[in-house]
Amino acid sequence: MFGELVIAYLFLAGLGAGGTVAASLADLLLVREPFGAAVRPYDGKAPTERLVALAFAASLGAVGLGISCLVLDVGRADRVLALFLAPRLSVMVVGAWALAALGAALAALTLVRFLYLPWASRRAVAALEVTACVAAVVVAVYAGLLLQMNAGVRLWSTPWVPTLFALSAASCGCALMLACGLFVGADGAVARMAQAAARVDAAVIALEVVAAAFFLAFVLENDHPGVEASAASLMGGAAALPWWIGFVACGIGAPLVIEGIYLARQRVAPQRGQLPTAFGTASIPASSPAAAWALALSAALVFAGSAGLRAAIVEAGAQRPLELQPVSAQAAEAAQGEEGAPAAPEDATGAEAQPDPDGAARAPEDEREDISTWLS
Repeated sequence: MFGELVIAYLFLAGLGAGGTVAASLADLLLVREPFGAAVRPYDGKAPTERLVALAFAASLGAVGLGISCLVLDVGRADRVLALFLAPRLSVMVVGAWALAALGAALAALTLVRFLYLPWASRRAVAALEVTACVAAVVVAVYAGLLLQMNAGVRLWSTPWVPTLFALSAASCGCALMLACGLFVGADGAVARMAQAAARVDAAVIALEVVAAAFFLAFVLENDHPGVEASAASLMGGAAALPWWIGFVACGIGAPLVIEGIYLARQRVAPQRGQLPTAFGTASIPASSPAAAWALALSAALVFAGSAGLRAAIVEAGAQRPLELQPVSAQAAEAAQGEEGAPAAPEDATGAEAQPDPDGAARAPEDEREDISTWLS
């Protein structure tokens, strides 16, 4: 039903939305970068200000790539534009407008940080960041809601699908802040922001564990044939690799271990910069390259887990190819006429089966694959 381009869009849109919220909250609550007459060029900004600027730029790139994947999957730009002119409000229309608003807000927030624009006041930038956060939340949630409202796939009918997508986007936002910390220069302020992002990410991942457990409970306890086939795909089929290795191992288990060790060590000696080792303590500050690289590795694993989550849920909900069953031996014998010419077979009700384009008689109704159980 959905190909690789849609899966890529789901991941990139979630990454961009999560990064937008994380960067905006970091600036609104911690950095409070000056603008207007006090604006500074990028090279003259403080490391935390450069961190926020890079996070906005990365989020803009992710959203732009996601929109490109969506347009390529649709195949025609006029179909995308038709969403903005639709007379009736729907989840898809709201999502399209939110995605456009998010892209525009991210472009403006990126420009004011990389270009010298003294006319952009601090109050205007803060209002734009709040607007971007609202649009980002809608984008992060609406993709999961769109799947949930798809009546043809029972696997997606649970509210745990949009919940998992939203939590995954939030985790990606924290991970994006940790990854961008590699490129801004380490100091105490950056280290404090990294610790805050790691704490929030660990809490979000814990919520992901709960949501994933409820989602699996819904899948395994549901006796609908379509959900049972999806459960088999998740447990050991085509969706097992992205689910267990991608999402569970890379997106949940490994980041929790890495960030847990990092936070535990910072709690042991936050002031002295002393970290425990096998041979005592060593003077390794919280902003050391080793800590930054460890957090960047955790961020990369979170990204892999986010992509794996979306790929697994989409793959597990994919429908089987609808193929007709082969003609039975009895139907083939009944198709023989008195003079040996093949005749159209009849089913139990006496109705003739119609020939297919290749000339072979189609199976009677009771021989065809029953697809009613795959529809909700």
